[in-house]
Amino acid sequence: MNIVALSTCTPTNAYLLRSVAERHPISHVFRVAWSEPAAAPASRFAKFRKAPVASVVELASRKYLEHAHNRRERQAMNYLAHLDETVGDIPTTPVDIRQINSPAFAAELRRLNPDVLLVTAAPILKPEIFEIPRLATLNVHRGIAPAYRGERTLFWALANNDVDNIGVTLHRIDRGIDTGAVLKYGYPALASSDTEATITAKSMRLAAEMIADALDDAEQSGLQGATQPSVGRCYLAREQRIWQQARFQFLRMLGRRRIKSREQRIVTLAPSREASQPSTEQRARRPASRVSHATASV
Repeated sequence: MNIVALSTCTPTNAYLLRSVAERHPISHVFRVAWSEPAAAPASRFAKFRKAPVASVVELASRKYLEHAHNRRERQAMNYLAHLDETVGDIPTTPVDIRQINSPAFAAELRRLNPDVLLVTAAPILKPEIFEIPRLATLNVHRGIAPAYRGERTLFWALANNDVDNIGVTLHRIDRGIDTGAVLKYGYPALASSDTEATITAKSMRLAAEMIADALDDAEQSGLQGATQPSVGRCYLAREQRIWQQARFQFLRMLGRRRIKSREQRIVTLAPSREASQPSTEQRARRPASRVSHATASV
């Protein structure tokens, strides 16, 4: 089976891809390069002139939370088996975030002829991209959808004291944000001493197992999954504030944000009739494909 991945390749996501590749070789990784449009500095200056204090506070808050998030990512690596923070020897090509939904990227993806496109921590994809793989485009979402869709959902589940919704969702990508048919839910084992970093590490280990298990019978199952029951809530990174982080830490120090202990479990969902219907483009695809190790150039 030809598996291609699209990821920001942060340390924990690189760990995830390497772990999956131990059971199911990944032929190519497109590494998302986050860049800003050329007009961004001018736009920020105009915003600063209009509201200088608010602009400085917003920028400082965003930078602090980004730094804290990246620090937790690296802390999580202390609890994972691989010390290497790269995808190893898997062929890799950087792709600018602004080009991911472009015709050029679509052409490169078609050239690699994937059966499955595995996405982890990547921007929203258009149908022109996620309908290319023969079987499915799968997303690894660090949250339990649909209750916690979007970004940094582990924090929101902890901040809301919603421990039951701490976990990982493996789902197909569709036109929404984390709304596609669900193949598996993963609930990592928890202990009262856990932190965001340890839970992240446990979640990524569990996600690697979930993906590999799903790929084991991909041809038989078609990687269809079950339609999500409701819309739920979509969280955005920009919604998080420093005071919310401080409030969570303070409440936890007071013992009002206890993490209940539980065992690890994986829930596999049976395909629903709606999710089992292939799109027109997918019906027209070839019945099989070969693994390609061609070097992409985007």
